[in-house]
Amino acid sequence: MRTTPPQLAAALARLEPFSAITDSFTADKIVGFLPVLLPYAVGLDLAIWTAGLLLWLGSNGYWPGAALGSFLSLYPSLAWIVVVTFTLLGGLVIVGIAFFFYYIVTEILLKSSNTSPPTK
Repeated sequence: MRTTPPQLAAALARLEPFSAITDSFTADKIVGFLPVLLPYAVGLDLAIWTAGLLLWLGSNGYWPGAALGSFLSLYPSLAWIVVVTFTLLGGLVIVGIAFFFYYIVTEILLKSSNTSPPTK
């Protein structure tokens, strides 16, 4: 079943608090699609805990995801923009984290290989 962003917004308004990233790793049926779905999951968590948190502070929602879902249910076209934007941001976060770890590991390896005293 295909879920559109306005349907996702309506579902968010009714759901209990959750983490899309954690659910992605614990779901059995989508493990094969994890590389494709991970930017979406990271983006959804970013949306919930940034935009949703700001909306939640000004409303009476149960949790930030419910506040975001209620708001996006009123504006379906904005729901599409939020999902696309935060999915792209999720992909950038994943690439940034991967690059950060690659940089740290290469720096550690380079420093460990250059620890011997220089020979004359």
